[in-house]
Amino acid sequence: MLKTLDNGVRLIAQPLPSYNSFAVGIWVKTGSTCEQPKENGISHFIEHMLFKGTEKRTAKQIAVDMDKIGGQINAFTSKECTCYHARVVPDKLEVAIDVLADLFTSPQLDPVELEKEKGVVLEEIAMVNDNVEELAHEKISELYFSGSTLSQPILGTAENVSSFTRDDLLGYINMHYYPANVVVAAAGKYDEQRLLDAVQKYLGHYSRGYKKEKDSCESRFVPRPRSLFVEKDVEQTHLCLAFPGCTFADDDRFALAVLNNVLGGGMSSRLFQTIREEKGLAYSVYSYPSSYSYAGMFTLYAGTTAANADTVVHLMKQEIDRLRTERISQEDFQQGKDQLKGNYVLSMEGTNAVMSALGKTLLLLDEVYDEQENLAKIDAVSLDRVNALIDEIFDYTRMSAVFAGKIEKKKEIESFLEGLNGQAGEHIQISEHV
Repeated sequence: MLKTLDNGVRLIAQPLPSYNSFAVGIWVKTGSTCEQPKENGISHFIEHMLFKGTEKRTAKQIAVDMDKIGGQINAFTSKECTCYHARVVPDKLEVAIDVLADLFTSPQLDPVELEKEKGVVLEEIAMVNDNVEELAHEKISELYFSGSTLSQPILGTAENVSSFTRDDLLGYINMHYYPANVVVAAAGKYDEQRLLDAVQKYLGHYSRGYKKEKDSCESRFVPRPRSLFVEKDVEQTHLCLAFPGCTFADDDRFALAVLNNVLGGGMSSRLFQTIREEKGLAYSVYSYPSSYSYAGMFTLYAGTTAANADTVVHLMKQEIDRLRTERISQEDFQQGKDQLKGNYVLSMEGTNAVMSALGKTLLLLDEVYDEQENLAKIDAVSLDRVNALIDEIFDYTRMSAVFAGKIEKKKEIESFLEGLNGQAGEHIQISEHV
């Protein structure tokens, strides 16, 4: 079912009658990419504040109303969207939509609660800074996407969060939480008319702001060779290398996913087998793609002792260069493709997974999610296309690198990085103590 309400809110739903649950989410097209520098972190902070009470429910009552029906309610903020979602047994469908719509449309944003919640979010920011692996992933995104709002952290900065006022939150909500920027997604066991009636009842009269069309939060950037060293008093060095990736709309993302499986996407991958199994230099080593509406990034990660950081980087380059010279064999290609297909099918098992796919695809691409179509796109991936991507992705002149934790061989690593991408022009090196 796909329907646009009179106020511009879009509803998309997929029946899954064999399931005994119902998942629903209210999606809004705003996240850290839509924020001005002084606003950075406000999307995430608003997500927190919407659970702190409404005109008819206290924060506790929101929790009680869901707990007493055995339901689950939560939310998340990403770089490009925010989602408030719930999962309940099918006959409690209306309760889930009522509670979600209430916190979404009528938040109190109480100034006292606002000040308390600042402390919660500041602790969340501190928690990321204390987790060096997570910090390394945050910093590689910030570094690689420099010049774009994609570089902004979802949590924002402590300085920004400390300064937010109720008027700041209301202004941002009015700017971005308008009906045409909202999608309601649902999946599971439900009666279609009952679902439509509930959404119409609780969101059909929703009105905020003056805009009629959806926002575009794109900000262009040019990948350049950059490196960042973040020194922390820990035992390990956490390192990330980032290369260009594929956008969320690009069908090449399926070919890139196959390439990822071969290089670092599992226990049989080349990075895992070489760096962990053969050399014993890391417990955690892997690669992963990140796809957004207008840009993408492909990242290699390892956590190792400071004394071995330079060796691990050399081994990563060795595996990349082997891909560039030898390409991928038919056998490795087929294994990577089968792995992708199996992982994809398993990842879509569940009402929450289908609801999320429906909401994200409609919100960001204005398209209807189709699992069978995606499976067909995976089947269509060819070995030639995957091998062609190797040259497009692994361009050292557009690579960023982050080293976070204990830094011992900085000069050796800097020299190595300069040798890789120095011909591209200025190589930016930044050291930072956190």
